[in-house]
Amino acid sequence: MAVIKEAFGSTRDGQPVEKFILRCGTLEAEVITYGAALRALRVPDRNRDLVDVVLGYDSMAGYEDNSCYMGAVVGRYANRIAGASCLIDGVRVPLEANEGPKQLHGGPRGFSRRVFQGRQDGENAVTLTYTAAAGEGGFPGELTLRVTYTLTPSALSLRYQAECDQTTYCNITSHAYFNLNGGGDAMRHPLWLAASRYTPVGLDSIPISMSRPVAGSPFDFTAEKPLGRDLGADDQQLRNVGGYDHNFVLDPAQGLRRAARLTGDRSGIVMETWTEKPGLQLYTANFLDGAVRGKRSMVYRPRCAVCLETQFFPDSPNHPDWGDILLRPGRRYDFTTEYRFVHL
Repeated sequence: MAVIKEAFGSTRDGQPVEKFILRCGTLEAEVITYGAALRALRVPDRNRDLVDVVLGYDSMAGYEDNSCYMGAVVGRYANRIAGASCLIDGVRVPLEANEGPKQLHGGPRGFSRRVFQGRQDGENAVTLTYTAAAGEGGFPGELTLRVTYTLTPSALSLRYQAECDQTTYCNITSHAYFNLNGGGDAMRHPLWLAASRYTPVGLDSIPISMSRPVAGSPFDFTAEKPLGRDLGADDQQLRNVGGYDHNFVLDPAQGLRRAARLTGDRSGIVMETWTEKPGLQLYTANFLDGAVRGKRSMVYRPRCAVCLETQFFPDSPNHPDWGDILLRPGRRYDFTTEYRFVHL
């Protein structure tokens, strides 16, 4: 087990950025303090060769120009909020818009574009901390977020902890893009989801209802199937967003439990996503346009990866009847997501 700290350049306004390398058993992860982003995750394949299973960039310039949230921790509120406003105890609060009239992933200067303070946390972990000022993104209250990455011989764990001095919303997730083959098309990866319902959206990607059964639709992953098998189906939901970019309602609703299982069709790597959150956003990298060049000058095209974003439901701040997810003073936001690798 080891944690190594290195420089990773500076932002354009001169803020130094650090990289932490975590090693445990046969696994290796790299985390940078800009956006608390997961830059690399190396896992042995069926031939025991190490495969980097996440997309990312070789330099700080890539991350600062990163419109795709590559590998970043996103918030204060991950996913979309309609009308760039939310309800807090019956009061309408305006937020900063950054996707037309909507707010996405905390606004134009969300956590993905902030430099965190990083420190080693034991022999196999690193904790990254950022304090958001009151009003940042439009949200009330000063909020302190801590993200702890812990690497074990068979898993990478992300623990999100936050407190705020005013009642606010908090919904943190990792926007890691996974390709378990290390490159190429990811749509042949078999996927299973612990979800019998999903959240349908309109053309603006905003939910039109909380949930709809997956049975009989391209959204049914209750039996494992290749990610891309039904992408060409005649389905309005797929057409609305150009593929999968939908929240899945996880079964059961509570506790740290297995939400997804993804398999590299060529590498044989099997990754399970475990979470305490009620939802998971399945996103098939629909908006990577081929102009994005990543690590080792790789060209990132649509559907070359998949995101499995554990979360509260999109636009929940405008639907109090979907559940009370407000973070109040004196309470702690504390959720864990794990990426477990089986058959290592």
